[in-house]
Amino acid sequence: MRLFRWMRFRFSWNFVRTCDLAYTLTAVVLFGVPVTTWGQGLTGQISGTVQDPSGSAIAGADLVLSNLGTTQMRQGKTAADGTFVFTQLLPGRYQLVVTAEGFQKYEQKVIDLTATERVVIPPITLRLGEMTQTVSVEAEAARLQTQSAERSGLISTRQMQDLAMKGRDYLGLVRLLPGVVDTANREAPGWNNLGGISINGNRAGTINLTLDGISSLDTGSMGGPYLAPSIDAVAEVKVLLTNYQAEYGRSSGGTINTIIKGGTKEFHGGAYYFLRNEALNANEFFRNRDDLPRPHYRFNYPGYFLGGPVIIPGTGINKSREKLFFFWSQEFLPRKRPTNLARRTFPTAAERMGDFSDTRDQNGALIQILDPFNNKIPFPGNRIPANRINPQGQKLLEVFPLPGAWDPSRTFNSVFQSTVDQPRREEILRVDYNISPRTTFYARGIQNYEAFKGEFDFVLASSSWPQLPINYQIHSRGLVSTLIHTFSPTRINEFTFGVNRALQTVDPLTEEGLRRNQRSAVGLNLPQFFPQANPFDLIPNANFGGIPNAGVLNIEQRFPFFGTNNIWNWSDNLSQIFGSHNTKIGIYIERTTRNAQRATAFNGTFNFNRNPNNPMDTNYAYANALLGTFDSYVEANGHPAAHARYTNVEWFAQDTWKVTRRFTIDAGVRFYYIQPTYSAGDNLAAFDASLYDPSQQPLLVQPYRETPDGPRVGRDPVTGQILPAATIGTFAAGRGTPYQGMAVYKEQAMVTPSIQIGPRFGFAWDVFGDARTAVRGGFGIFFDRFNDDQVLQLVESPPNVITSTAFNTTITDLLSTPLRQSPAGVFAVQRAFDPPTVYNWSFGIQQNIGFGMVLDVAYVGNVGRHLLHRRSLNAIPYGTRFLASSKDPTTGNTLPDNFLRPYQGYADIQYLEFASTSNYHSLQTQLNKRFSNNLTFGITYTWSKAMNLVNGNNDAVNPFLDFRMRNYGRANIDRTHNFQLNYIYSLPKLSTVVNNAVVKAIFDNWDVSGITTFLSGAPSGIGYAFVENIDITGASGAGVDSRVNIIADPRPKVNGLAFNVNAIAPPDPSNFGIGNAPKDVFRLPGINNWDVSFFKNVPFGESRRLQLRFEFYNFFNHPQFNGVDTTARFDAQGRQVNARFGQYTSTTDARRIVLGAKFYF
Repeated sequence: MRLFRWMRFRFSWNFVRTCDLAYTLTAVVLFGVPVTTWGQGLTGQISGTVQDPSGSAIAGADLVLSNLGTTQMRQGKTAADGTFVFTQLLPGRYQLVVTAEGFQKYEQKVIDLTATERVVIPPITLRLGEMTQTVSVEAEAARLQTQSAERSGLISTRQMQDLAMKGRDYLGLVRLLPGVVDTANREAPGWNNLGGISINGNRAGTINLTLDGISSLDTGSMGGPYLAPSIDAVAEVKVLLTNYQAEYGRSSGGTINTIIKGGTKEFHGGAYYFLRNEALNANEFFRNRDDLPRPHYRFNYPGYFLGGPVIIPGTGINKSREKLFFFWSQEFLPRKRPTNLARRTFPTAAERMGDFSDTRDQNGALIQILDPFNNKIPFPGNRIPANRINPQGQKLLEVFPLPGAWDPSRTFNSVFQSTVDQPRREEILRVDYNISPRTTFYARGIQNYEAFKGEFDFVLASSSWPQLPINYQIHSRGLVSTLIHTFSPTRINEFTFGVNRALQTVDPLTEEGLRRNQRSAVGLNLPQFFPQANPFDLIPNANFGGIPNAGVLNIEQRFPFFGTNNIWNWSDNLSQIFGSHNTKIGIYIERTTRNAQRATAFNGTFNFNRNPNNPMDTNYAYANALLGTFDSYVEANGHPAAHARYTNVEWFAQDTWKVTRRFTIDAGVRFYYIQPTYSAGDNLAAFDASLYDPSQQPLLVQPYRETPDGPRVGRDPVTGQILPAATIGTFAAGRGTPYQGMAVYKEQAMVTPSIQIGPRFGFAWDVFGDARTAVRGGFGIFFDRFNDDQVLQLVESPPNVITSTAFNTTITDLLSTPLRQSPAGVFAVQRAFDPPTVYNWSFGIQQNIGFGMVLDVAYVGNVGRHLLHRRSLNAIPYGTRFLASSKDPTTGNTLPDNFLRPYQGYADIQYLEFASTSNYHSLQTQLNKRFSNNLTFGITYTWSKAMNLVNGNNDAVNPFLDFRMRNYGRANIDRTHNFQLNYIYSLPKLSTVVNNAVVKAIFDNWDVSGITTFLSGAPSGIGYAFVENIDITGASGAGVDSRVNIIADPRPKVNGLAFNVNAIAPPDPSNFGIGNAPKDVFRLPGINNWDVSFFKNVPFGESRRLQLRFEFYNFFNHPQFNGVDTTARFDAQGRQVNARFGQYTSTTDARRIVLGAKFYF
């Protein structure tokens, strides 16, 4: 345990040093060290036109723009054409005052600006009169984008506060925007919650999620995030969907900007508590059918937040409340969940002592224990004599707990269920400082803690029983600081620096749990070939095949896992206005480090499985262990960690040119330097066909019989040495060196691409000049990078790590048994590559249709090129197994696959290739109503089609058929129809009809809100199996597939099934089972869901209120099927015999009810 604690201290200390550096850099910015970089930020702009009653421009009008929260002011004047623009503004609520000689003063009191937004105020008409007279505009009109072509969307503070969100995960609201699909079931915020979201048909791993402008991703998968702020700490979520300006880049599939709240000159805060319990839920459809109770489901969710001016009593600091502000948030989620019920068969006390006299199969028949050292004669009385018991094998069996009683079918004798403790905590602190009228600064820190503490049945833990209880913890922290300086009304600079860091560790949960898995602690003196790879002296893994629900010894192959992920961002924007040109230049730098333990068989793995071909087999796996005999033993010679690093540098120039008062052009270009991931200090191994020399590759041990009736054995084809049959297919010792063609690279295996150039162009046309009709369009090229794990997996490839096997021997003789190596599966990489690229375009019309509503209709499309997929270089072609040359002369059956591959000496070789494509076309419509008359709502409808070759970076194409035909089809994220309705409605007060104090207290101040979703199902293929094990392809390898034949339209739903099962026929063996089915035969069921929330506000004075919430998810408790049995099963006559084929197998959640209370002040 001391070593584990030392490791935790080391990582914690590294984080302290990280934070110290971050704060140091922040101080550098604060105290004026020159800034030398520029980049992508979160600020927006406000622009407009000032005119007189005749419509003529008013030049030189004085403008004062004030942030209503922090009182920070900007001043300016209108240009000769009456236009004005304020750039580099932090998100917030603003007030604009316009004055000009001979005209009345104009005040627009509420202008809401979101992150990256370009607000265009409708033309301001000044009335003739004295400046002492004031014209005030209290509310904003419905807003169009008349000076920007970007397609973006906003999730507002009100939506996050008032819309129903079961898991209180703000990312669940992104689906309200057009072109966004979200398929995740969000029970709570936390790690990996970006999963399930796709924007405009782009694949997973292409979205940039930021916290206040700093990327918050797990770069191993390019998913994540680690950091997940409370929904009550988020001011807004701005999503850049497509065709945004050159200022924004990094990823190709859209950007989700999350903005944390800041303090204001007034104190505001709140506290909340949410409760979920299975007693409030409806039961699931299939659990009702099977007469099962509702599953355990309990969440207790408290939190609070506070913001306002920083005031230190007695000091006079910030006495005016105009300089320094803070916001603080803290949230807790203590969760406990039961594990799945585990049923296992463990060796009985008698069996551990050698007594197998009552060891029976499922039919009750006695299982005879054979003596492998006495011509396989059964042991007398089915008992292994005490002097024949191997003490090390016995110690291994004693690691298992003693079992209980057998179940009637003798399929298990032990039942396990325990509790996983899954606490979560989050703190956020933000400080805003108006340094001077020209300089604004803010810094924000966030800390998340999430853990999984338990005995088994969760990520990185034992999978089947409480072998090694662990404490898996994720500590995540982030810091960002932004400095905005106004050099003049037309020149402004914004600098941002930040770092997000995650630290994952796995420790033993208890000292006792660790000790019962350490060899020395349990008295296990098992030898190892490479003990240096196992410094914690952990017991080996062990399998006991042939026993129903057999126990396994399984320590996760990355134990003790650790992972760190640091993302450092520097960015700066410099904007300059030249007449009708609003220009901006900038640079963005991202530096990432990610260290992680890799998976190997570091502690060794015994296979005590039943194997009639093993001369050491006793006929029962636990007896094999007790006697000390095994089928095979596998061990790796190392247990390395990997150390990913990369640097992205992107810079841009853009110009927003107001060609006329009604027509604006956005033009820019972004340059990308994308360094491929490398692993610092490590060797990376990948297959290179140009280095492969078959004459130097060892041959494989051949199957052999000395006489036709003799035993089947292995034979070294070079030396003629006779070997056990288990060694067939391993490397022979007579020639060469294994792993010919494996290139070993120091740190970096891939070549850095040339500078990529991404032009962006867009236009916006205010058709009638009244900001009521806008036509917008544009296109752009966006580049991306691949995830780190594509490279890090090369760290454990041979010859860096070699995994060897000992066959058919005993524990006693293990170290004297020659280790043998077998052909390994490896990777090849496209070293010189073009980065993944997406070409976006859009054209749309916005129309103010009155009543505070804006209708937006647009065509949005894109194509992806140079996307990553895998292609097998060493697959076995169709029909190869059927050739006479592929037959095993000793059995007449087919030789093992590794004898039939093109590159002898290897198993599959998967080539990481940047050759995949995708395309997306959509009609996107949205209708939004600003809050008025007690109602606000948003409606989006997307009609789309997303096509691709593969769905993700780890998917393989068919290596033998034309994959642009074979693999092309609807993407897994394709949803033809996507309708989303969200609404918030303040119900009429009943006291206006019945003026009664009781009626007023009970029935007034009620609101209803909700989200309604109608979403098409995902495309799905059809699989198949034969009743008898039949090979009809004669092939194997990644991407090699066999499909059913479609003989009729499969889409009609017949007899309550999900598709027409009569349209499915078995594949034809005459063409190797290739089949004619596409990869997308039918659609899975869609979603028809209503989430509804009722909440009552109970006022306590003018600024305080208690909100009582009653939230219903799947309000109508509609069974929404989401799983289907898609595997046909054919008998020898080609008849489909799977009775469940086409039936629905699972549903989404039944109705959930959440009770909550919030207090605001």
